[in-house]
Amino acid sequence: MAINLSQTSFFISETNAKLLPQSIAEVAFVGRSNVGKSSVINSICKSKNLARTSKTPGRTRAINIFTPSKGRWIVDLPGYGFARVTDEEKKVWKEMIETYISSRKTLKMIYILIDSFVGPTELDFMMIDWVRKLNIPFKVVSNKTDKVKNLNLEELKCKISKICEVDKQDIYCVSAKKQTGFGTLINDIGNLLIK
Repeated sequence: MAINLSQTSFFISETNAKLLPQSIAEVAFVGRSNVGKSSVINSICKSKNLARTSKTPGRTRAINIFTPSKGRWIVDLPGYGFARVTDEEKKVWKEMIETYISSRKTLKMIYILIDSFVGPTELDFMMIDWVRKLNIPFKVVSNKTDKVKNLNLEELKCKISKICEVDKQDIYCVSAKKQTGFGTLINDIGNLLIK
């Protein structure tokens, strides 16, 4: 029986990954600034205001943790890339993300968000390569499919699969704006968190 994600509530916000308590199971969302991580998390949990969203890149400035069930976490990591913050802040975020990803023993999956319209950026490829080297399981969530003209989901999946060297079955094409494509992603997360 999968975890019901619509019961999700905010748990904690932390800037130091080393201070996080233990969990039973967790999944994390990472992606460049303004790719829509918070909106995707809200869509997955069927809540409009669970994760704070903003048109300003770099709104998420800490590790934000949401829990659908005690000890089971959905983690929203700060975005990487062009956020309007100081270089010092970017360095702190990088360290925060890297420490979190490399140190969590109960991390079941990293969902790397990319923009369907823009496609994966150099920073996305760097993240994919890095989690591969760490041998951490990951899948790709391609958000903003509503911006793709003449959208053919199968073609989009094939294209992402080829350029990211990821199996087609490990790619989810969604639109947080239109609330489409979330069914299998919700099931995947719910099943991972029960383990």
